[in-house]
Amino acid sequence: MDCKLKSIHLSLPASATGHRSDELHASPIPAHVGPRKFYLDEVKKGNLIVPPPLISCSEFVPRKLVELLMRKKKDSALGIKFVPNRNDEITDMEGAMHTFVTPVIGRCEMVGDYRFDKGHGVTVFGDVDSEGGKGKVRLTRSVVLSASIQMDFEGHKVLLRVCKLDGERVVGVDKGLDDWPIISREDKQNHGIRNRYDEFLRNYMVFHLMSERSLPGRKEVKEYMDTEATAGFLDGVILGTGDAKEEMVDKYTELYNDDIVSLELLFNVALHQVRNEFSALEALCPQGYVYTYDPASIFASEIGAEILNRLMLAAVKYLSGKNQFQNMRIVGLNDYADRGIIRLAKVALDKQTKVRVVSKAALFSGVDGKYDTRDFPEAQGSALVIHNNSDGFGQNIETEGPFGSLDGAIGSKSSAAGSLERNRPDLLDFVF
Repeated sequence: MDCKLKSIHLSLPASATGHRSDELHASPIPAHVGPRKFYLDEVKKGNLIVPPPLISCSEFVPRKLVELLMRKKKDSALGIKFVPNRNDEITDMEGAMHTFVTPVIGRCEMVGDYRFDKGHGVTVFGDVDSEGGKGKVRLTRSVVLSASIQMDFEGHKVLLRVCKLDGERVVGVDKGLDDWPIISREDKQNHGIRNRYDEFLRNYMVFHLMSERSLPGRKEVKEYMDTEATAGFLDGVILGTGDAKEEMVDKYTELYNDDIVSLELLFNVALHQVRNEFSALEALCPQGYVYTYDPASIFASEIGAEILNRLMLAAVKYLSGKNQFQNMRIVGLNDYADRGIIRLAKVALDKQTKVRVVSKAALFSGVDGKYDTRDFPEAQGSALVIHNNSDGFGQNIETEGPFGSLDGAIGSKSSAAGSLERNRPDLLDFVF
């Protein structure tokens, strides 16, 4: 893959760029109306008052699959993936392909700042008089929302299925982007047809993610690390001076469930993710951006957040060595469960000499955990980038309640669902 950030040749909507996050402002949301309902209702009436996402995709993802993934998610997918005979339209391996399709909303209106305090929640900003004096409206903060898809290790059906070693070698296959065989919703309910289709998709990903275009059989691999040794190995990759891409070749990890997975494949997944996301952020945020990140929890259940964190940072380091992130100002990482992550991130980004790496908590040190830039002059005038920790199967941001997850908390207290509404006519106008 090309490890240069992607150039964008689209004219982005003015409403999606240039907003600052260090100030609050009056919104059009009546004080008595929930923000999600307000923006969804407006978009469904044809009043597109919030922008569609900029969708950043890996080159091997065909456009017709991007449209399927963005328009055909089921209403909710809490702890489930494809479920047969319920008219689901996204199979397990199509969901895995969503890892390489990253929607980023350039202006998302939040009525409060996300805060985890014994559970997911949002500290709201309150209300102010409307301009016309006809009632109260909500105060909001404009942020950038990255709806990047987590590496899905919630169970064995998605990313674990892609990267684990089977009894026999998996030989990758390629397919022209114009000759992409998406099967019908009806065929997806047929176990045999769906399994053959998903096996093709898995082989397609193997072709694009492994240097030898294949994944060895389990019996072919004589040496592999346990999870503790893997975390140490990845620390060495991040702290060292070698070529991370080359160091990952022929490296394997045995997970707690006894599956053996390819680190090369997972590193390349992470590399695609960070390249897609940072390409979009650099395009959307000429004013500068403060990038915040909360490590996966539920989605890391089969592999562990410690390994996923380090794969991400190894990919960031590799990408950083080949690019300047011109508009990145600060990176704030949640280090609550992984105290070593800040030190590693500073090394991963050491070539970005103007970028400051801090604990995410330091950025949210205001009253009741609100975003506060007083100690961070680099953040003043810049956009705050948040994540909703999406999956590839359900439109949870539109349907989930405010306390069940980060996705539900962000979705219920913001305009994000309006930007990502599955039937909005301009949803796919900005794909690169």
